[in-house]
Amino acid sequence: MPILPSTENSVLVRTSFTDAEAWADALSVLETENEDGFRAYVEVVDDNAWEDADWEQVRHSALAADKQAAVLFIVDSAALGPDYPVLVVDLGDLSHEPFRCVASELWGVDNNLNIANMDWEEFADMAESDGVFRGFV
Repeated sequence: MPILPSTENSVLVRTSFTDAEAWADALSVLETENEDGFRAYVEVVDDNAWEDADWEQVRHSALAADKQAAVLFIVDSAALGPDYPVLVVDLGDLSHEPFRCVASELWGVDNNLNIANMDWEEFADMAESDGVFRGFV
């Protein structure tokens, strides 16, 4: 697997190339500012060298970069479904299990974890029974 870019932004890696339209839609949703002007700041990696890579492989490559954010995002085949539940992987504490976050709420995870305003558990513990975080309601 190639090494991911060194960046202060979260890296968003596409690992499923089966649905170009869903990928474009997911990217549009997560890059759109919410009503308060917040958005996820991500470095997008859209390279078919990552096709079908599992989250552990992607995390390993992210950790090999000189500089990385606190969190990594993966758009796999499951993330191309309704609401685009992106896989969220902790790069700071490797004992944390990934969870999913709908694309429209990814800004909160990205912004808050990268500035240490909130902890991993505050998001992971709010994931619903299907393992998807849909926001604080």
